[in-house]
Amino acid sequence: MVLRPGTEGEAVLDVPISDLLKARLNRRADDAVVIEIYLRDPAPLLVGVPADRTPLPVLIAEHDVPAATEIVAQLNTQILAARRVEIEQPDLEPPAPTWGRTGPARADVDTATQRMTPRRGASQAIAALQRYVTPDEYLLETAVVSARVPEAGQGLIAATTTRLLFIALDLRVAHELPIPAVLWARTGADRESDLRTVLSVHDGFLTLEFVAGERADLERMARAVNFAVRLEAAHGAIAPPDPGVSTLYGEWELLVERHSLGMVDESQFQRFGRGILRSLPDRC
Repeated sequence: MVLRPGTEGEAVLDVPISDLLKARLNRRADDAVVIEIYLRDPAPLLVGVPADRTPLPVLIAEHDVPAATEIVAQLNTQILAARRVEIEQPDLEPPAPTWGRTGPARADVDTATQRMTPRRGASQAIAALQRYVTPDEYLLETAVVSARVPEAGQGLIAATTTRLLFIALDLRVAHELPIPAVLWARTGADRESDLRTVLSVHDGFLTLEFVAGERADLERMARAVNFAVRLEAAHGAIAPPDPGVSTLYGEWELLVERHSLGMVDESQFQRFGRGILRSLPDRC
């Protein structure tokens, strides 16, 4: 959808619906009716300057108010639909372990470890993983990696439907990170070696890093972690979240500080401040 605000089309908004926060029909102080369109991210440019949460107004004639009301309703419906996560969920019923001479063995662990690149010295960590997986989680992917953060060392990394596990190959340490604490995972080139790939897992505070020579292993891990993150939310839940009260309050504090230092004049302060306040969730 392309909207041309103003009478001469001097500003053009051409963005995906998923980039919009919300749309509102409002009457200004001069009694003019406008559709106010808020962006989720305050950084993109509107008419050559950052939006700073200031809505883009689309002037509406008085006789077009009924049509504008329908446009706003359609926009908000599309915004909601564009941010709905649909997951094609495979059968993730945790298999019952079979007991052998070396202890328990689960089919999902066997299948995942067979997909990864074989590494000498990983058998102990794989056997430990068979014991670490719980009856209420399903193992998605595994890989042998070198951990850089939080602790250096080689180990087996595993993504289940509820946890991210790291087991040192010498069994000296094991770490776990609950999937609900993870925001995202992605792969990229290792800054220290062109021959290795790095897997980054971010929990909102710390970014865990794991490196390996086999890019395919880490790409599978990234897909598995992101799948588990999406799966943790209810099927069809809204994601990613709108900017919350704490985020908007931080932007407000920064705006007040810049205003006190003279970096923002009074008109900008009033305009940006109103944009931040009106971007608050409607329930506040």
